[in-house]
Amino acid sequence: MALGLLVEVRNGTVQGVRLDSRVATGDLSDCFKMYFDTDGTHKPRYRLVYRYQPDEVNAVSIEAVGVGERADLAVYRSISARLGRGADRR
Repeated sequence: MALGLLVEVRNGTVQGVRLDSRVATGDLSDCFKMYFDTDGTHKPRYRLVYRYQPDEVNAVSIEAVGVGERADLAVYRSISARLGRGADRR
């Protein structure tokens, strides 16, 4: 499912919501989020975070930065730590 979403982003048929910099998640302002895995009765269970490389204007590729459950901002914190963006871990 996540790979299919990235293909749709590449093709220009969908675009995620731009993230920003927050104390709880760190600076993810170069990333976008999309939700998936919904059955129509509940909120989507998973979040896909991606970014354009080298940047949105000069994009050569789309990088999946993280995929994970939406609960407790877990995927954002994992991404921040991996990218060295300094999320507050309170």
